[in-house]
Amino acid sequence: MDFLFHSDWGLFLVFTIAILLILVLADILLRLLKIHSHNTRRLVHILVGCLVCTAPFIFTSRVPVLVVTVIFIIANIFAIRFNLIKSIHETDRISYGTVYFPISFFILVFWFWDKDPAILLTAMLIMAFADPVASWVGESRKKPLLFTILSEKKSLQGSTAMFIVAFIVAVLGMKLFRGAFDQPDISWSTALIFGFFTAVYSAGAETISHRGTDNLMVPIGAGVILDAFYNGSPELQTQLMIWMSITVVIAYLAYKTRTLSLSGAMGAWLLGTVVFGLGGPEWMIPIVIFFVFSSILSKIGKKHKKKLETIFEKTGRRDIYQVFANGGVAMIATMCWHYLEPVWPNSEIFWYTIFLSAIAAATADTWGTEIGAFSRKDPRSILGLKKVPMGTSGGLSFIGTSGALLGAFLIALSGKFALQIFSGLHLPMYLVGLITLAGLAGALVDSLLGATVQAQYLCPVCGKATEKDHHCERADIPLFRGYRYVNNDVVNFCNTLAGGLLGAVLYFMFH
Repeated sequence: MDFLFHSDWGLFLVFTIAILLILVLADILLRLLKIHSHNTRRLVHILVGCLVCTAPFIFTSRVPVLVVTVIFIIANIFAIRFNLIKSIHETDRISYGTVYFPISFFILVFWFWDKDPAILLTAMLIMAFADPVASWVGESRKKPLLFTILSEKKSLQGSTAMFIVAFIVAVLGMKLFRGAFDQPDISWSTALIFGFFTAVYSAGAETISHRGTDNLMVPIGAGVILDAFYNGSPELQTQLMIWMSITVVIAYLAYKTRTLSLSGAMGAWLLGTVVFGLGGPEWMIPIVIFFVFSSILSKIGKKHKKKLETIFEKTGRRDIYQVFANGGVAMIATMCWHYLEPVWPNSEIFWYTIFLSAIAAATADTWGTEIGAFSRKDPRSILGLKKVPMGTSGGLSFIGTSGALLGAFLIALSGKFALQIFSGLHLPMYLVGLITLAGLAGALVDSLLGATVQAQYLCPVCGKATEKDHHCERADIPLFRGYRYVNNDVVNFCNTLAGGLLGAVLYFMFH
């Protein structure tokens, strides 16, 4: 018995058995007492969330804790695959939340175990309590005020409950746990202000969740915001609060002008908060330029490009998938610079090169498509340079490629001046040229994928090839090339990833 409670690996066994007992309890409630699976799922959510938050108090090392999370990640993948443990996996919609939950805990343990355990515990408890309460409130209302961000309906009452509970947990958690781990005390006013913005971000992340991704987005998002507030400089704290407020206005205006869908506006706010809040104006300006000029181009000649709407998978208002496909790599580069700068000093130019290259690639692809639509000649395929119909994936035209090059150069140049004005750092012109080339190369990768592996469907009614899986009022039309899961968003993400990676390679080759 001494081994069980006086060694980390003994506690590892106790910890694992305790989680299994919670699952057994939920299964008994489901099968014998006929309690609805929604309620057993919430119970497990709260109990396991509270249990794992004891880890920093009882374990001396994070290694056994990380092993526990890996075990349950694998176990839950198999349980979903073979329809096991119905007390947490029996839902009326596809959900991978039970897999995302231990993944979140793994990331937070790895990140904050030594750095700031109070953030680890607070972020997990926000997820443990706020999400089940929001779900219960939303389902218990007789006439909930419903809205749809992606494919799942949310309720205003549930989102409000999410905010309130997240706010309470964020305030009390950081106020109490910082003292428990001998960290500097904070005033109630500080806890309330920081807790408010953390709760806003957590509620926003929950509203755009899809298939259980709230179990990943909420705790990790809360961890990022709490870390910026409690471990950042006063300038960073102020900057984050300002940009969280400003990006709300920007996202709202984009939604009202119909350049973003509701999900796109929420995604832009979440992404913008991270990029603008952690990076600052020099990281903000290139993204704003991409968004503003690309939106203007999409509005110009809209009537002329009407025929292409039957071919392209997505036109008009950008949704959340498009927002993150175009800006996700840039967001990761911003976070890498912010968090790795202490261990890799003077690395801002490197991460900024990756950031600009990714945005330049997104701009080159968008401008190439928008400007190329005005070409009077049919484009040529990137594979064999044979003429193909306008709108064909992988088609290139002189005017479109010129537009892509111009867009990439504009982003690189705007980054050069923004970095010099706001950070006093010099981005040499040869790097501007390399970033431009990386952006153009990313757009060419987009065209190559579009011509080879991107899903292409053949409408049986009109015989037209299209990126859409529905056409002429027919759903699930036949796939004739590529893979169904490689849609426009996947290709766009690969475009920005290729641009960012090539930017990194060119930086090391020529810097």
